[in-house]
Amino acid sequence: MRWYRNRHLVSLVGMVAAALLLVAAFILGLVSFGKMRQVVAEEFNAQQLVLARNLATLIRQDLDFLRRELLVLNQSPFLDPVTPEAWRNRMKIALASVEGGELLEVRYIDAEGASTQIMTASGAERVEAAGVRATVAFEWAARPENRGKVLVSAARQPLDVQRNALTLLMVTPHLSVRQLATTTAPAPEFEGALVFVVDASALARRFTADARSGTTGYAWVIDDTGAFLAHPMADFIGKNAFTARHEKDPHLGFEGINAIMRDFMLRGQEGVGEYESGWHREMVGPVRKLIGYCPIRVDPDRPGPVWSVAVVAPTSEVQGMVRSLFLGQLFVQSAIVLAILAGSISLLRMERYWSNLRKEKEREINLSSRLAALGTLAAGVAHEVNNPIAIVLGFADLLLEKTPPGTEAHEQLKIIEKQAMACKKIVENLGSFARGPVQRDETVDVNAELQRVLAIVRNTLLTEKIRCTAALEDGLPLARGDPQGIQQVLLNLITNARSAMKSGGTLTLRTRRVDDSVEVEVSDTGHGILPKDLERIFDPFFTTKAPGEGLGLGLSISHGIIEKAGGTITVESRYQGDLGPERSGTTFRVLLPVVHGAPGPVDAGHAA
Repeated sequence: MRWYRNRHLVSLVGMVAAALLLVAAFILGLVSFGKMRQVVAEEFNAQQLVLARNLATLIRQDLDFLRRELLVLNQSPFLDPVTPEAWRNRMKIALASVEGGELLEVRYIDAEGASTQIMTASGAERVEAAGVRATVAFEWAARPENRGKVLVSAARQPLDVQRNALTLLMVTPHLSVRQLATTTAPAPEFEGALVFVVDASALARRFTADARSGTTGYAWVIDDTGAFLAHPMADFIGKNAFTARHEKDPHLGFEGINAIMRDFMLRGQEGVGEYESGWHREMVGPVRKLIGYCPIRVDPDRPGPVWSVAVVAPTSEVQGMVRSLFLGQLFVQSAIVLAILAGSISLLRMERYWSNLRKEKEREINLSSRLAALGTLAAGVAHEVNNPIAIVLGFADLLLEKTPPGTEAHEQLKIIEKQAMACKKIVENLGSFARGPVQRDETVDVNAELQRVLAIVRNTLLTEKIRCTAALEDGLPLARGDPQGIQQVLLNLITNARSAMKSGGTLTLRTRRVDDSVEVEVSDTGHGILPKDLERIFDPFFTTKAPGEGLGLGLSISHGIIEKAGGTITVESRYQGDLGPERSGTTFRVLLPVVHGAPGPVDAGHAA
C-alpha cells in the first residue's frame, strides 16, 4: 500500500534515473571514443600492412618473371653463334613478351667487353664500342661460379637511357649452347653477357598507381638508398625521399617518417606506424598519417638490394569511421534510454489518468448518494408543499369565478394560478430529477414562453438597473419540449444573469431558427465565469454564488430538462479578471429540435 500511495514518486524517480543513464551513456561514449579510435587505427594499419605485402609480392613476381625471361633468352639456340640477324629476331621476341614498358633495352656484351649490341623497346638498334670490361656487372658475369645465375643491380642511372627514371640491370653470363648440350665437350666457354635494362620506376608504378587504402590513401615505393621509385607526386620520382620532402615543405621536420624509413624500411623490415606530413593529395597543412610498409627482395640470391613499399592514409579517415561507429553506438544507447524515459513518462501519465478516473468515480458515487438523498427529500417536499399549493390553486380558482374576465384583477389572478401551477411543476421536476421521469411528447412556443417569463421578471430587472433587450424572430416553428420546463430553464438562466450583474448591466435575449432547431440565446454583461469552473457548472450542487444564495441545482435541472427534450445547452464566458469589466459576460445557448408537421404559432413580433 505504501508503494501504491507513492507510485507517482516511483515514476518520477524512474524518469530521473533514465535521464542520468542517458548522461552516463554519453560520457562513457566520449571516454571510449579515444580507445575505440586506437583499436580501429590499429586494425586499419593492419589492413594497410596486408595491402603492402600484396603489392610487394606482385612487384617481386614481376622481377622474377624478368629474371626467367633473361635466362630463357640466354639459352636460346638462335644466339649461338651471335649473328646480327639472329640477335635482331630473338631480341624482338624478348621485348614483346614484357608488358607495361618496363624493359627498356636488351644488351649483348661480347666476351672481351669491348662491344655492346643494343636493341631498345622501340625496336631501334645500335652498337656501342665503349668497353665495359671493368664494370662490376661484367666482372661478375665472367666468373665461372656465376654461370646460370642472374645479377640484379641496385636501381641507378649508370647508363645514358631514355627518361628521367631510375633503372636497374639484370645480368647473366652467356655460354655456348652447343657446348652445354654436348656431354663430351669441355666446359663451355664464356662468350659474353646478356643484360636487361629495366625501368624500375615503371615496374613499381604499374602495381602501386591504382592501389587505394580507404578513400584517399595511396602507395609509394623507395629503393635501398631512399629514392622514390613510385609516388603519386610525379616530381618526387627519382629523388631522395628525405631531400624531396624537405624541399617541398622546409618548415616541417618530418621526424616521424624519416625515423620510420631510416630505422625500419631501409633495413628491410616490415611494420606499421604513424607520422605527421605536410600534405596528402589535395590536402595541405599538417596531416597525421597511418603507414604500413613491407620490404621487397630484389635479388633472391643476395641480401641486397632491398626496396620497400609503403601504404599510407590520413588518420581523418579512421576518425571518420570511429565517429560513425561512435554515433551509431550513441544512437542505439540513446534510443534505449529514451525508450525507458518514454516508458516512465507513459507510466506517470497512466498513473495520473487512473488517479483522475478514480477521483471521478468517487465523485460520481458521492453525487449518486446525494441525488438519492435529494430524491427522498423531494418526495417529502412534494408531499408537504403540494397541499399548500393545492389550496392556493383552489382559492385562485374561486376568485377567478367571482372576478369578471378582462379586468386587471382577473388577469392578476390568472398569473397567480399559472405561477402556482409552475411551483407544482417545479416540485414535480425536483422529484423526477432523481427518479428520471418519462419525457412527455409536448411542443412549446419558445417566443411565447420567453414573453411570459419576461412579464414576470421585467419589474425586477428595472429595480436592479438591468436593461433588457429582446430580439425574437417572427414565425418560429414549434419546438419539442415541456412548456413549463422551458419556462423554468429560461427563468433559471435569467436569474443567474441577474446575479452576475449586481451593479446593473444589459440582458440580451434572442431567438432564431438554426437549421432544424430553435435557438434561444441569453447573454449578460456580468463578471463572467472562471475558465476552470466552466466544465462543472452543470454538475449538481456546484455553484459559484456566495453561501446561502444558491444550492447549485438550477443549471443542473435545466440541463436535464433540455436533454430530455432532445436539445442541447452550451455556455461561453469571458471572465472579468482576464478581459476587464467592459468585455466580460456570459452567453447561454439553448437548442431545441423543431417539431415538423405541427401548426406554427402566432407571430410574436419584437419586444424591447
